This record gives sequence, C-alpha cells and structure tokens, in this order.
Amino acid sequence: MKKKLFLIAALCIVMAATMSLAACSGGGQEEAPADDTATTEEPAATDTTDEPAATESNLDASKALMASLESVKGSDGQPLLIYGEAREVPEKPADPDALPEDDPLKYWNIEYAGRQTEKAEEIKSPADGCIGKKIIAIGQSEHPYWTAVFNGAKTAADALQMELTTWNPNGDLNQQNQLIDKAIAEKPDIIMLSPLDAKASAQQFKKIYDAGIPAIAYNMVPSDEAMRYVLALTAPDDFGQFKKLGEYVAEAVGGKAGVCYMTHLPGGSPYFARYSNVRAFYAENYPDMKYLDHQSPGFEAPKAKQVVADWITKYGDQLNVIVLSDDSAQAEGCAQAIREAGRDDIKVVAAGNSKVGMDLVKSGGLFAITYQSAEADGAIAVRAAAEYFNGETLEPCYYLPQAIITKDNVADYEPAQW
Repeated sequence: MKKKLFLIAALCIVMAATMSLAACSGGGQEEAPADDTATTEEPAATDTTDEPAATESNLDASKALMASLESVKGSDGQPLLIYGEAREVPEKPADPDALPEDDPLKYWNIEYAGRQTEKAEEIKSPADGCIGKKIIAIGQSEHPYWTAVFNGAKTAADALQMELTTWNPNGDLNQQNQLIDKAIAEKPDIIMLSPLDAKASAQQFKKIYDAGIPAIAYNMVPSDEAMRYVLALTAPDDFGQFKKLGEYVAEAVGGKAGVCYMTHLPGGSPYFARYSNVRAFYAENYPDMKYLDHQSPGFEAPKAKQVVADWITKYGDQLNVIVLSDDSAQAEGCAQAIREAGRDDIKVVAAGNSKVGMDLVKSGGLFAITYQSAEADGAIAVRAAAEYFNGETLEPCYYLPQAIITKDNVADYEPAQW
C-alpha cells in the first residue's frame, strides 16, 4: 500500500514540473502580445480622444440653444433676446464739437461711440460653447429699472445655461471700481459692465482687459477710448428711438408746432439723445417744429409741474408739443400742470416705458412713449456673451428693439416691467 501511495505522489510531482516548464517556455512568448495590447488601451489614450468630443458636444448643445432664442419672452410677453435695428453709421466729421448746436452730427462721438474705433487685440474666444460659462454683471443703481435689467439678464442666462452673478454699486463710482477689482479677482469667464461715468470707463475696461478677461459694455455708452477694450456694446439706441418719437409727434401736428423740452441730467448721453438730438432732427427735417425752451428740473414731479405751468403761462397757444426725458416723475408733474390749465391740446411725448408712463398713455396724459425693455437691456448683453463663447464674430454694437407706444397699442406691452 505504501509503495502504491509513493508512486502516485511521484507521478503528481512530475506532472506539476511539466506544466511549470510549459508555462515558462511557449507560454511566456505568447504573453508579450497581451502586454502590447494593454499598452495601446491605456486610459490616457482614451481620455485624449474623449476630450475633443466633449468640447464639440458642449459647442453643439450651445448652438442649439441659440436657435430657440425667439421663444424666450420677457415679463411683458415681448421677445427678450432679439437684437434691434442696426442703423448705418455716417462718416465721422473732422471736428464734431465745432459744429453748430442744431447739426445732427455734432454729437457723433456720443451717438456712435466705438463704431469705428480701432480695437486692441481681441481676447480670443475659446469657442467651446456658452453652456456653463460664468458671467459677472456690474450695474449702476437700485432704481427699479435696474431690478428689471438684472431680471432679464437672469432669464437669458438660464435659457443659455450660463452662470450669472449681479452686483450693484448704488450709483457710487468708487464702489463700482471696487466691484471691478473684486470681479477680476474672482476670474469669471466674462464681465458685463455698465459704466457710471463715460470718462472713467476707459480706465475701467482697460483694467479688465489687462487682466485677460473679456468684457461687454451694456446699457450705457462708454467713451470711444473705452470701446477699444470691449468685445461689443449692447444698449438702447436712445438717439435712434428719439428720432422716431420726434417724427411721430411731428407728423401728428402736421409738422408745425412750438416745442419745449424737459431734459435728462445735463452732460450724459440721455441728455443729448432726448433733447439736442430731437432739436437737431427737427431743424433738418421739420423746420416748422420751432424750439421754444428747454429746462432741466430733474426727476421730481412738483418741480416738473412748475416748469410746465410756467411754459403754459409764458407761451400760451404757441406751445403745442412737450418732449420729456422721463415717463414717470416728469410725466406725472407735466400731466398735472396741463390738466389744471385745461390745455388738452398739448401733445406730450416721453422716454418709456414704466408703469406710470403706460398708465398715462392709457389715460391720455401722454400722447406717446418709446418702448425700451429694461429686461432686454440685460438679456441681449448675455446673448452677445454667449455668441462670443460659441466662436461667433461680434459687431461693435447691438441695439435693443424699438417701438412707439400709443393708446392704440399700449395693451400689447403690458404688464410693465417696472
């Protein structure tokens, strides 16, 4: 029995040795190709091929979002992400400031700032899609208009799947400069800035540019020098829409009237767009729309009322048209003075379109106002940023859509955004 067990054990040892030799000879040479195969299937190789596919996928998805912009509406039911009419830019005069007050090109540097500016070398777009990009938008003040601007920007950012942060300097230039420094430190993908001061805007935008962050100017027109450092400007076409408003009321009075103007704050672009621009437009196109006076009482209804009451007393039946720069406080004071004087023959037009202004249009206190979507003021800046990240070439300027609101169509623009 012991002899039989010994033979079995010996046989097992021989078989094990044979299998080991087979593995070390022919088996060893067959494993080399297996090792080569493993090398070509390293994760690094797979990651390299997946990376462009992910970028392409994000870009394709971003462009698909852009194709559905017309479906995005503001709180007033109007399209939110549609650019307005682009006006032709006339040749710049050699010295616009030397032109007479009623020359339509005198304010070329304000009306067309940046349109023909030689840009600094543009910060190149990554062209990898807008989805996921981070925007910091710096506004101007706590005014209800600005609440609506930021609401529109948020709606646009959500529609385009971008991340938006909004900051408000409360009308303080020093605070706005501090917010610019803070934004640069946070390194967003893009900064949107509405400059409080045109003269300071060149330094502001250059600082952002020098930090390697692309920027879009929005709402307020910066200086021509500042436009060298921005991708594009998005803003209301204040000059264009007030030409349309001036033409609308001129046609209504047969091109003949005495006109008084209540201005915006002197020195800013709204002052020139809503007063000097209309006056020059009339001088060129409606010479019988005669200038009577202009005043700058600010934005308090009692002061506006007193100015209009004085005009009615001074000019009597010569006064047929009043052009206001504001459809809220100025319009309220103006409407009250006209009502108390029993002068329902005076046609009053204004920059719009607040709830106060739209209610005055419905009641007859205002003859017409401009349509200026505060929400679109923020939204189209976000759209321009998205197009930049999608690799599209931007125009120097994009305007908000324009319209004249009257008693006949005011319901189409309700509810008011602010």
